[in-house]
Amino acid sequence: MKLTCLMIVAVLFLTAWTFVTAVPDSSNALENLYLKAHHEMNNPEDSELNKRCYDGGTSCNTGNQCCSGWCIFLCL
Repeated sequence: MKLTCLMIVAVLFLTAWTFVTAVPDSSNALENLYLKAHHEMNNPEDSELNKRCYDGGTSCNTGNQCCSGWCIFLCL
């Protein structure tokens, strides 16, 4: 019985400690995510989802075009 009570108190303490030490801006995490998604809908060219790159073995001019970032006439 004592061990059970001790375990319950320990779990409650650790749960409270997690909330106390959480990042202060975490309460706005969903709001910030929504604002970022809204910005990407308004400016689709700025969206990271529209990033186009070439797979390995495709001819390239610069490393910026390759998904790996390495270009020696072919994406590596």
